Amino acid sequence: MPTAIRPADLDLLRWCHELRFCTIDHLTALTGRHRQALNLRLRTLIQEKYVYRTAFPNPNQKHVYSLGTQGFRHLAYAGVIRLTDVPVRLRTSELKPFFLDHTLLVTDIHATLILASRESEKRVTDWREGRELYDSVTFYENGRKKRLPVCPDAFFSLETNCDPKTRTTFALEADRGTTTRRTFEGKLNGYWRFLEQNRQIKSYGVKWFRIVTVTLTDARAQGLAVMASDTIPDRLKKYFLFASREHFSLERPAGIYASVFQSAKPDSRIAI
Repeated sequence: MPTAIRPADLDLLRWCHELRFCTIDHLTALTGRHRQALNLRLRTLIQEKYVYRTAFPNPNQKHVYSLGTQGFRHLAYAGVIRLTDVPVRLRTSELKPFFLDHTLLVTDIHATLILASRESEKRVTDWREGRELYDSVTFYENGRKKRLPVCPDAFFSLETNCDPKTRTTFALEADRGTTTRRTFEGKLNGYWRFLEQNRQIKSYGVKWFRIVTVTLTDARAQGLAVMASDTIPDRLKKYFLFASREHFSLERPAGIYASVFQSAKPDSRIAI
């Protein structure tokens, strides 16, 4: 007999859709449901293809959950998403572990912002991910034409007291420490050239945005901030912010709104 979807299940499917890829930790924190009961319910939803589970050979690596084919259809039926958003075929099983590890850091940051907003005047709005954000910038350097990609891991805004006039927009770079210095320097160059040419108005529909890089360690964040200080023109340094996950987590989400972000300007700590 098919599973009867409960109201609490709809909430669960919403989170799987909004986060794209998540673990039991994210779902427990966001729903407030007991971990063991949630785990049992997920098993049933997986069997009925409302939720898709990516398992790994390593028993210490947590399962990754995403929306299944039936889950997409149910959300469309409930009016949560458009019918055109239902994919013809899921490609979740084709995803590589490296991609999922990186994506889960993006999910950590997204979920932390949502949790922090529950106890703050700030709210996350217009969170976007995926290829729709991918762009590039062309410029001349030393008489040679160059082109660099601009591919943020996510794009989002923050508002205070739901007032659009207070909106501040950010591009997110989730850094796990696997990017080489040369590659990250290319990212920095791409972003500041992009801003200098005002490409963000046409590409993202905003006048300005800041680039927030979140790393795993303080040492990495500080090192990237120093690199940015050496790479980016003074007039644009304030748009580049760096912080590590050592200052916030799913258990301590409020830290993400504290003055823990270091800008490309030396000795400058601010809050987003």
